[in-house]
Amino acid sequence: MTATTLPPGSSRALHRNLPAYAEIVRNRLKVSIAYRQNSLFLLAIVVVQIFILKKVWSALYATQSSVNGVDRHALLVYLTIANIQGWVLQDPTVSRYMYERVRQGLVAFDLVRPSGFIPQMFAQLMGSTLSSMMFVLPALPIIYFAGTLGAPASWSAAGGYAISLVCGYVITMMLTLIIGLIAFWTTEIFGLTMLYRLVSQFFAGALVPLSFFPGGLRILAESLPFQSTVYVPVAIYVGRLSGLEMARAIIVQLAWIAGLSFAAWAMWRRALFRVVVQGG
Repeated sequence: MTATTLPPGSSRALHRNLPAYAEIVRNRLKVSIAYRQNSLFLLAIVVVQIFILKKVWSALYATQSSVNGVDRHALLVYLTIANIQGWVLQDPTVSRYMYERVRQGLVAFDLVRPSGFIPQMFAQLMGSTLSSMMFVLPALPIIYFAGTLGAPASWSAAGGYAISLVCGYVITMMLTLIIGLIAFWTTEIFGLTMLYRLVSQFFAGALVPLSFFPGGLRILAESLPFQSTVYVPVAIYVGRLSGLEMARAIIVQLAWIAGLSFAAWAMWRRALFRVVVQGG
């Protein structure tokens, strides 16, 4: 049997399957709690990274109050929030879950379920995000001492950050989905996932703000979607992007959402023709 049709995707079908999606989210949370040592270890790595970045950038700022128009406190707040946000939103376990389902042939069962394969993956991503937040919130006092936390630059920055964060989250979901869908062609994406994590973290501005990138490298970074996942929201938060610059950045995010959504949809249509289930 060859799967060649999309599962129901109407709003009525999505509403009818909400209990199924909620159950997927709950199961994801249960898995995170069951393997909480791993989650805590990964969170500890992020906290150590924030601490190291704080020390390195503080040393670079030792003889001057600001660089590129960014003062030390704003930069440290940026780095702290950027790394925590990146850890919460960018979970590679979902793309690995997708390729394991494809490699083991279990994706056939996902395709025949009325809840639909793509909505199932989105529910997995939401569960992963909620589980990460569950570990981050109690750790905020430790993060405060390891890095630097601060309030948004203004009320407009807080509102813009909220909008931009949602856009960045959707972009992250689309990128994760695209990486996972590649498994329909390769059946193995572990190396690709690791490369994606490295490239996305750098070009998202989690280690170095994009405003510090040299000319050619900054042009490249601004032509990729990764900056919309971390740099844009956090730059709005600290007041680096405001007014028309903030509005333009959010419009670019919306454009990336549209483009990546179309790319994911096209890949999914093609992927369905790759699924062949043998046997009775």
